[in-house]
Amino acid sequence: VPKDYFDAEAGTASVALARYKAKKFPRKGSVFLNPGGPGGPGSRLPITTGSALAKVIGEDWDLIGFDPRGIGSTMPPTRCFSSQITNTVLFANTVIEQGITVSSISDLSSPLLYDQLVEQHRQFLAVKEAHAHLCGEMMGNELKYMGTATVVRDIDFMSRVIEGEDEKINYWGISYGSILGAYLVNMLPHRIGYAVIDGIVNPVSWSNEPSHKWPINWISDAEKTYQIFLQDCSKAGPSSCPLCEYKDEPWQNLERRFEEFFDAIALNPIPVPFGNRPGVLTSGGARGLLVKSLQRPLEWPKVAKSFSSAMAGNGTALYNAIVRPLPLADIDSPEPHISPRLAVTCLDSPRPPSPDEFPTAEDLTEQGLKALREVSLHFGLSTGVSEPDGGCQYWPVDGPERFTGPWNATLETKMLIVSNTVRASLITPKSSGLLVNSLMPDSSVIIIQDGPGHCSIFLPSLCTAKLQRGYFAGEIPKNGTVCPVDLATFPDEESDKHIQMLSTEDRELLKALRDLEAMF
Repeated sequence: VPKDYFDAEAGTASVALARYKAKKFPRKGSVFLNPGGPGGPGSRLPITTGSALAKVIGEDWDLIGFDPRGIGSTMPPTRCFSSQITNTVLFANTVIEQGITVSSISDLSSPLLYDQLVEQHRQFLAVKEAHAHLCGEMMGNELKYMGTATVVRDIDFMSRVIEGEDEKINYWGISYGSILGAYLVNMLPHRIGYAVIDGIVNPVSWSNEPSHKWPINWISDAEKTYQIFLQDCSKAGPSSCPLCEYKDEPWQNLERRFEEFFDAIALNPIPVPFGNRPGVLTSGGARGLLVKSLQRPLEWPKVAKSFSSAMAGNGTALYNAIVRPLPLADIDSPEPHISPRLAVTCLDSPRPPSPDEFPTAEDLTEQGLKALREVSLHFGLSTGVSEPDGGCQYWPVDGPERFTGPWNATLETKMLIVSNTVRASLITPKSSGLLVNSLMPDSSVIIIQDGPGHCSIFLPSLCTAKLQRGYFAGEIPKNGTVCPVDLATFPDEESDKHIQMLSTEDRELLKALRDLEAMF
């Protein structure tokens, strides 16, 4: 593909892709896939999940997964470090890896807390600046071509080569894939056939606000999700959720024990001598891992056991979920997700025009305290473990194109938006899906899955899956349709009985959805 669609002299880039061929005929065409991130390589999807995805999208479509610019096996890759060890060492034991520690949420006006947060954000900014300088030194102008707008041009280019000049582009993407999908349909509305975006990130904020301001939107449903987790745990009882002491214990008791735990290890981190590498479990790391884990409800029983062990003094399981082991050798493999992610987000988001307007540690602290006070008391400063954004003011390059809207394109076929949930969703709140739907009222429909989770596949629903499959067959669902989920967060006899009562076809579809959840 052209490296720069506005400068032919820039040369070419190579996009890695894989295809799962249609099993039913006549074949309808190709659907391009994106697994999220940014930083997720899509070329693995047809290989590892092709048959499962085909049950959702339809077996009469070719499914094409590709690695976006700078990611996976696409060339040139994002390489900011001379070695994998150097990469790991820069972030090791910093707030980038372990998250920001809020010593206690009991008094957000404490001067001591303010000073602690400022100190941590100074470290955050210093590491971000060092990282950006390393990326610039290693890659130079090659960093210019990783933005989402360029990836949209690649999809258009690939579609014309694979399907022909006059064939429409069909698309399915989750999480960050919803950003890529929103860019795609609004940049190239005349080229779009069927498009599904699932787990919606706010594209207006993404493209028009500095990346360090994104989390305050992402956590708007965090408290709801957390309460569902605690209530479901209590309902399940200690045999399935050892965080509670007895079945139907008031969920507020569990909430209190969590805060006691976070406060305790803020003062005395848990030593982990035999983890992925020797180290300590911090309060910021543990709290950040909790909010990250809330995105995947089928993992809640495992998460509950890991936190129960940590509360008893063994933090190894939680620590290993946060900390990468030191590489044994500098093998030629893609860098971990932080560098490829920033290569995308720092080209998509606006940067301050001058150093005088760079956010300070005090600015970031005030923003974090605002998020704690007004949006999520428990997780207002805790998204960094899973979403390591910010610091783009130091990024050494700008891209050839940055799309900022408008977001109200008219499409020939309405786009399908899948949003979690009526009750709660993390990073991808229902409000983001409703926003996209409202901006394209005549060119989109939204279905809402009634259950927690980052995307619909993380707590499967046969209803949602069938509506998506019907959509790719030309059946547009009614706007605002609500779908129930079919699996319990903490399985019991009642939920198992529900599965056994399903038809053979539905059980096979549910198994495919569970396979998808496990692979993402």
